[in-house]
Amino acid sequence: MSERTDPHLLPPPQASILLVDDYAANILALEAVLAPLGHRLLRASSGEEALKMVLRHELALIIMDVQMPGMDGFQTASLIKTRDRSRHIPIIFLTAISKDAAHVFEGYAHGAVDYMLKPYEPQILRSKVSVFVELWQRGELLKLREAKLRDLERDRLEQASAARYATLIETLPHCVLALRANGDPWFCNSVWRQYAGLDVDETRRRGFELLHPDDRAEARADWLQASQDRQPLQREVRLKRARDGEYRWNLIHILPQLTGEGGTLDGWIITAIDVHDEREARDELERVSRAKDEFLATVSHELRNPLNAILGWARMLRAGKLDAVRGARALDTIERNARMQASLVEDILDVSRIITGKLMLKVGHVDLATVVAAALDTVRMAAEAKQIEVVLELDDKLALTAGDPERLQQVVWNLLANAIKFTQPGGRVRVCMQRDGDDVELSVQDDGQGIAVEFLPFVFDRFRQADSTSTRVHGGLGLGLAIVRHLVELHGGTVRAHSEGLGRGATFTVRLPCRPADSAGGERGLPRAEGADEIAAPAASLGVSGQLTGMTVLVVDDEADTRELLIAVLEHHGASVMAAACVSEALAALDQRAPHVIVSDIGMPEADGYELMRRLRALEDAQRRSTPAVALTGFARPEDGARASEAGFDAHMAKPVDPVALIRVIERVAVERRSPPLDGVAQAN
Repeated sequence: MSERTDPHLLPPPQASILLVDDYAANILALEAVLAPLGHRLLRASSGEEALKMVLRHELALIIMDVQMPGMDGFQTASLIKTRDRSRHIPIIFLTAISKDAAHVFEGYAHGAVDYMLKPYEPQILRSKVSVFVELWQRGELLKLREAKLRDLERDRLEQASAARYATLIETLPHCVLALRANGDPWFCNSVWRQYAGLDVDETRRRGFELLHPDDRAEARADWLQASQDRQPLQREVRLKRARDGEYRWNLIHILPQLTGEGGTLDGWIITAIDVHDEREARDELERVSRAKDEFLATVSHELRNPLNAILGWARMLRAGKLDAVRGARALDTIERNARMQASLVEDILDVSRIITGKLMLKVGHVDLATVVAAALDTVRMAAEAKQIEVVLELDDKLALTAGDPERLQQVVWNLLANAIKFTQPGGRVRVCMQRDGDDVELSVQDDGQGIAVEFLPFVFDRFRQADSTSTRVHGGLGLGLAIVRHLVELHGGTVRAHSEGLGRGATFTVRLPCRPADSAGGERGLPRAEGADEIAAPAASLGVSGQLTGMTVLVVDDEADTRELLIAVLEHHGASVMAAACVSEALAALDQRAPHVIVSDIGMPEADGYELMRRLRALEDAQRRSTPAVALTGFARPEDGARASEAGFDAHMAKPVDPVALIRVIERVAVERRSPPLDGVAQAN
């Protein structure tokens, strides 16, 4: 057993004895007498020097001459006894001056433990010194043993505390690492060893390599800053999990271990909590929230566009200012846009029924071939308008099955309409339906725009569109495929999408169980609404014409119906109208002629109204650069108005717009930004 563990085996410490005499010969004689004892002998030639030696050394005994020049032995002893640190040091006086009892008693009165007369017997002096030194050694041994016992007890308590600490750490479900002050790991718990598959040495060797490559640089910079500031650090990083090699998000806490008033850095404690699933759920919630916001903006845009044409033409008709040809066209436009809006509203209602679980089926006998043919008749005109060839391939073995014929027709119509919408003019759509065992398989294949690989898993999601920006080419709410999936699943079937990527077409495949219809038939759900709600609004008078006489207005809108309505309204009020269907056409028109005011849509393909304003405000021609502009758009949220203002628009109006209000806004922005002469129009150089 070592001295560390057994204090009873400690050797006696070496004693220090101070010899004080003003005659060097006397000190040499004392050293010769005491040398055999093996203790440390210190010299002092005066009382003053003796006091200094007392301050510097731990002494077991002082042997001091009484008669010394300056401060004698009695005076020196008195001063030694006044100090707490030295008052217990035994003092033996040696003197040849007087053997008088009073003198001897005075020596004892000054704190001496013995008083010897010269010449002294060496053996007697050695014996007395041995006794006092042994007493001192015993006292020192007791002190050492007590200190060792305290050290042992402290070690035992520290070991017990460390054991409890280690047990506590091992019970935690999180990874725990302990680092030295320089950042080197020296401890890791079993959770870390299991999660990362590394022990302390491997962790120290690999360091930041454990993090995802995209996180290393930033994490290293944060750690260096925290080390410099000795401040806690918290961040999320991706750690590689050993069992499957997956990089997973972990919340890392790094805490400095500071001790003492000065805050000495002893090390660092790091904990890592796997929050990958929580982060993915949070990201998904944020994505859904963004998708809903984008969907609501799209709903606003898609509903306001047809509503703008409907209300605008209706007011023109009410005013009685249209001739027979334009009146007939107005009625056609109103009907077409009303049907479009009814379809949009019906899609929204279907999604609402899906979410609330109220969309069910009216089950009956279904001839699938008839369903496909009816859906094809509905989209035929749209296909012919784009010169798209639709090839129909039906299996002769198809028979009657059970289902909701209207809903199944809705499925086929949505897939066909989707294929035609995203197929370029002159393209080809192939519809194939065949029997496959107990199922019937319907596929709609096109050679059109295709689907991006990263978007393919989300193509049937609600509130999700591959392109939800204000520059998207194709309209609609993006709900059709979500409705298709739900209707197919209600029929016990499945639907899947396949595409090799953008520009490589897409194929949608529906599989339905081909089973006989229930003889009882009956209704398994709620019927669809027969039509959309009618929109009733008080008609506004167009007022007196001629308010914009002499003014040139550039109208920019990709919707032909809206563009034509705006032209009619503005011309009726005396304006000269230039029209453009996109930003490039608008810029070309500006090169030819400088208008007094621009009225532009926001959501347009290729480049939107914001881009038009950015290019307009960057023109070198000061007159054109300062042209007043009004945003007339279906994007009607407050943030859309703020964004329009930031882009350079002077006013923001939401569709559908009151023609009278539009005229007033045009007049206002023309006056506020600039007041050009109205008797002519400036020509481009």
